[in-house]
Amino acid sequence: MRSPWLYAVAALAILAVAWVVAPLRAEPPPRFVRPSTEQPASAPAVRELTGPVPAPIRYAYAPSCQDGDACRHWILVSARGERWWLPGAGDEVSLGLSADGLRVAYRSDAAGGFVVRDLKTGTTRSLTVKPEASIGEFIGVRPPLLSPDGRHLLVQNDHLDKNDEVVLERPLIVDTERGTVTRLPGGETVIGWTAAGLALVRERSTDSLPGHVSTASFVIRSPGGKAVRRTVVPGNQSRAWFSPSGRTLASLAREVTPDDLVTTGVVLVGTSKGHPTRTVTPRQPAGRRIAEILRWEDENTLVVRTADAGDTGNTGSYHFLDLRDGATRPIEISVPVGDDLRETAPVLGSVR
Repeated sequence: MRSPWLYAVAALAILAVAWVVAPLRAEPPPRFVRPSTEQPASAPAVRELTGPVPAPIRYAYAPSCQDGDACRHWILVSARGERWWLPGAGDEVSLGLSADGLRVAYRSDAAGGFVVRDLKTGTTRSLTVKPEASIGEFIGVRPPLLSPDGRHLLVQNDHLDKNDEVVLERPLIVDTERGTVTRLPGGETVIGWTAAGLALVRERSTDSLPGHVSTASFVIRSPGGKAVRRTVVPGNQSRAWFSPSGRTLASLAREVTPDDLVTTGVVLVGTSKGHPTRTVTPRQPAGRRIAEILRWEDENTLVVRTADAGDTGNTGSYHFLDLRDGATRPIEISVPVGDDLRETAPVLGSVR
């Protein structure tokens, strides 16, 4: 009969072999790949736009370079990355771009007024409305504003009063195909285009309420000037944007702190009753804030400009804000080395 010690020694030997061999059969450790040191491909060369564009325009910007025609005109960037400089659209004038990226409007000295270019066909149409001598364009008071489909153009001239303050004149809506002009009532501040027409607001001080609380009366006017929707909200919602359906207003939620005015989120207001329904808190890195609402992309999404706390001017980046959960998604905007966007903010077109 064999000794039990013999079995014990054999078992220990088998375990030792398994311990040595097992690591040889295990999965190899992960390898860390070094990031590529290759430089990214340079931006496509900027060419003169002489005909139709092959894809919708994503955004436009005024360059800050010094040499060549491309440095003295607005640059159009397509959804495919192509870049063109726009003849007649000098970088010293304001420019409007439709949300579908297929029409652009600007003031042309050669044409003696505003022109609209159909980017899909390459044709240019001069409008009957003429811009007056303006100081407003130099400080960004009211650039031309195209409706989402590019059919109508908002034009608002300005002048200096006796105190050298810029005064906006009554807004004009121009039918870019027929050339007809509709003059809107005075005293209303332009907010922006909606699917139903142009949104405007009139602020009023309500002396009967404690603290003289201001109210904001919103109206959407058809291209013919008729009021198609009205709603009244508290005065702190006066810088709000209508959703495409017109059922919701979106404005920035702000809090006053000892050091600054802090943006905490986006307030949504139902237009049927004029009361806030909820506040959306964006999911952003610490220290980042929403600086400006630019437009609604659809009923659940805003296009916003974000910036670091304390930043002013046109600095920052652009994002989609999902109002269902507060998620943000960046909108890629890039310019060649040597250009910057600090002086003139880019104009967004078809950013989807």
